[in-house]
Amino acid sequence: MIYAIIGASAGVGRALASQFALEGHDLILVSSDERDLRALASDLSLRHRSRVAAVAADVMDGDGYLDRVAEVARGFGALDGVLFPLGATAEADDARLDPALVAALTRINYEAVVSAISRFLPELRRRPRATVVGFGSVAALRGRGRNVAYAAAKRALQSAFESLRHACADSEILVQFYVLGYMDTEQARGLSTRIPKGDPMAISRKVCRNLHRDVGLVYYPQFWSPIAGAVRLVPWAIFKRMRF
Repeated sequence: MIYAIIGASAGVGRALASQFALEGHDLILVSSDERDLRALASDLSLRHRSRVAAVAADVMDGDGYLDRVAEVARGFGALDGVLFPLGATAEADDARLDPALVAALTRINYEAVVSAISRFLPELRRRPRATVVGFGSVAALRGRGRNVAYAAAKRALQSAFESLRHACADSEILVQFYVLGYMDTEQARGLSTRIPKGDPMAISRKVCRNLHRDVGLVYYPQFWSPIAGAVRLVPWAIFKRMRF
């Protein structure tokens, strides 16, 4: 089957590319780091005998790259799914709400994803079986004074995926959304926390196993599910004094 992974060269995206190639899927990998992306595509195609194409693009530059993804997909056959391990944070993302920073974080964490879904959804509806996979963050469980724009964008993305799942309920498209806790990736390097970090390869294997299951919303690591419920129930009088 043929899958596009947008945000493929690092962290969870790189792990997904490795696992999907191992499973024998053909891949279209999208990332802004052209040198690293092409090296990854070449390595995966040699080791796993999958067709792996690289589309070097920065989603901050707009949606023009989606035409290139569509062109590669036509050459392969037709897309069976799109995955979006895409996201970015910023140290300065706080309650000052700098307009330029908010716009940038909203673009990469929300707008780029929904734009790509809009572009490929008609094609996916024509497939006998298709999957759209998004990735959120536990940072969006409840608003706080850090990661303000990032959390807002990820919360909006989760809502969009909930709506998309409902809209696609009468079709053959499965819509899945993974809410990720702290992950053992370069992005989280140096993060001091007592909460265990998730393994990018483990979540990639889970995504592969679930590709054709109507799992809806999944927390990873799984222990975040009860934590999420507890965080939402903390009274405001207590929550406002919490620093995390």
